[in-house]
Amino acid sequence: MTTSYNIKVSTFCNSHGIATSLLDSLVEYELVHIRVIESEPYLAQEELPKVEKLIRLHQDMGINPEGIQAIDHLLNRVIDLQKEVHNLKSRLNRYDS
Repeated sequence: MTTSYNIKVSTFCNSHGIATSLLDSLVEYELVHIRVIESEPYLAQEELPKVEKLIRLHQDMGINPEGIQAIDHLLNRVIDLQKEVHNLKSRLNRYDS
């Protein structure tokens, strides 16, 4: 799968009313990935839902980037555990006849 980095960071920040420093912090904590193309940083289209969720955590709840990193880690862990439970239930259902 090819990732297309086609959203200018400056345009994204202006449209969401945030400082580019917030996005820089999210990049620093490895929550968001950007690519510099011709000296302009760009976001990937695929990352928009995640970035918008992280920004809402910061704006609506006042959570700092360190807290956002912890929340993101825990949410990913919950998703992994849910997948594991689903797989285990599927395996168990094979023997439940």
